[in-house]
Amino acid sequence: MTRPEVIKVESLLSGRLVREGPTISEASSSVTLIRTESGDLVVDTGSPRVRDELVEALKVANLAPEDVSCVVNTHLHLDHCGCNDLFENARFIAHVLESPPAHYHKISAEVTLLPGIAILPTPGHCAGAISVFVTANRKYVVCGDALPTRENYQRHVPPFINTSPKLAMKSMDFIISWADVVIPGHDAPFEIIRKK
Repeated sequence: MTRPEVIKVESLLSGRLVREGPTISEASSSVTLIRTESGDLVVDTGSPRVRDELVEALKVANLAPEDVSCVVNTHLHLDHCGCNDLFENARFIAHVLESPPAHYHKISAEVTLLPGIAILPTPGHCAGAISVFVTANRKYVVCGDALPTRENYQRHVPPFINTSPKLAMKSMDFIISWADVVIPGHDAPFEIIRKK
């Protein structure tokens, strides 16, 4: 068996979601760094509002945006890809159903990106939603809005915005069944609690 080449998974920015009643007034996704022996990957880049925060978080991780070799967008809503332009040397990956620009690598099924890193479709929030499954010291899933907040996990409810509640729950349950740690789209990372 090929050994995983993942060195570390770290949250650069925790996602946020600000609601005023039923309306979302501000949203920015989590931004996750996956360090590997082959290079550094970023999953989602947040909204344009977090640009300065993201550059600073990368500096703390001893990286500049041009050092990042790959950006995976869980989907192409602006709150998840608003700082993509920072990463001028990166290869970009998104699901074909998100109608990504021409320079993107488009996927439609499960893809092994590197040993220990797989990208899987996790539709429900939108048809082209994908999540990144990482085997490192623990099993991580960076899942965008397939599981947007810890509350979705605790209450076992689908994302508020979805194209199919049934499909969204199926994706969410799959993520929960596999992960030790979930990095949600709009919240801090959290651990999955297993019943003994």
